[in-house]
Amino acid sequence: MLNTESQYRLVFCTNSDIQLTTLLNGLNNIGFIGKTVFGSNAEQEYCVGDSFLQSLTFMGCSPYVEFEPPAQLKPDGVADFCFIRILAAKQSSTLYHAEQLDNLKTIPRCKHCRKVIGGWAEQATALNTSNHWQLNCPSCGDGLTQDDLDWRKASGSGNLFIDIVNVYLQEAVPTDAFLQQLEMISSSPWQYFYTKSNIKTKLLDRQ
Repeated sequence: MLNTESQYRLVFCTNSDIQLTTLLNGLNNIGFIGKTVFGSNAEQEYCVGDSFLQSLTFMGCSPYVEFEPPAQLKPDGVADFCFIRILAAKQSSTLYHAEQLDNLKTIPRCKHCRKVIGGWAEQATALNTSNHWQLNCPSCGDGLTQDDLDWRKASGSGNLFIDIVNVYLQEAVPTDAFLQQLEMISSSPWQYFYTKSNIKTKLLDRQ
């Protein structure tokens, strides 16, 4: 797996019963992903597909994004080009930042009443040690799970993640048509956010 520590990325996430192979076939059919980076499906790392630039709107006057991997690229090497990584968790509602909340400065809001979660710094410790964290909203009293937190495009949770690596924060925005395509492929809505943190891969092995 390529080294992507501290690299910016745009991440899509959802909770769905879809099989990973079905998702990959769907992404390939719409031209979002292309060939595998190393000629193997083992790590689910792909070059961008022919329709990638029609799926995202890049902001700014003339952003420069490199899409082709260097000829001497090796596994575990630093990836300085834009590529796509597909991650599947073995359980639902894995929080992308689960063990990196010290790097997450955004305070989430309750999706029910839209109020910020007071005392978030204290609550983060529990979320950092348990993937089954739950809290009652201090404003409306509703029970909250990870899916009930609005991170305002700073984090997200799910059992499937699509990482667009080497896209700067807020540099690219998915089109409505692409989000609709994702929903049709997986029969579930997708969220997206921006980050410079890796998901902790050991979370993907938790039952």
